[in-house]
Amino acid sequence: MDGISNAFSVLEIDVDDHLPLSTASTISGKSKSNEKGSIEDKQSEAYSSLLSENYKLPLVWIDMEMTGLDIEVDRILEIACIITDGKLTKSVEGPDLVIHQSKECLDRMGEWCQNHHGASGLTQKVLESTVSEREAEKQVIEFVKRNVGTYTPHIAGNSIYMDFLFLKKYMPDLASLFSHVVVDVSSIRALCMRWYPKGTSSSLLQFICMCMHINMQISYPN
Repeated sequence: MDGISNAFSVLEIDVDDHLPLSTASTISGKSKSNEKGSIEDKQSEAYSSLLSENYKLPLVWIDMEMTGLDIEVDRILEIACIITDGKLTKSVEGPDLVIHQSKECLDRMGEWCQNHHGASGLTQKVLESTVSEREAEKQVIEFVKRNVGTYTPHIAGNSIYMDFLFLKKYMPDLASLFSHVVVDVSSIRALCMRWYPKGTSSSLLQFICMCMHINMQISYPN
């Protein structure tokens, strides 16, 4: 997802608007005294407050690749994440993780998934990966918590309901962070086609385009 910062330039994002994530590790270092611990606690609170302000009403954009669409038998192969504020004016790139699954699991994929994931190289990456579903879930949880502050984020994406179902099944701790309200770009697009068959207002069209742009950057980072 190296191209994300350039891609978001169309949204007029100031890359200096939020603190670098590395600051968090400095703030959360171990205290050597009670006094130092108190100071660091206050710094940490201030840092969290600043992030909350920068990502007000946050949207957590998630895209996943699976072995299929049956949550009872199929598994997650890859998960990628971006967080924006509610107005899509600020963003931060999150983990893009390929998850290990067994060859037997991959062999059970349908023809479309076998062809698609094989051609993209994802199948081989999955076999070579050492990241488990649990470890991937942990990394994404840490990223989300570090950037949304006290807000309850909404999960967002294209046909995101399916991704959300898989999260609830295989990454329940991550799924529990999100509101029950989902922001599904495909639903917005479908409604616009019906409500505005002869044209869409410029502001609404711009919103849809921005949402689709974000989703494309998660799905096709390179």
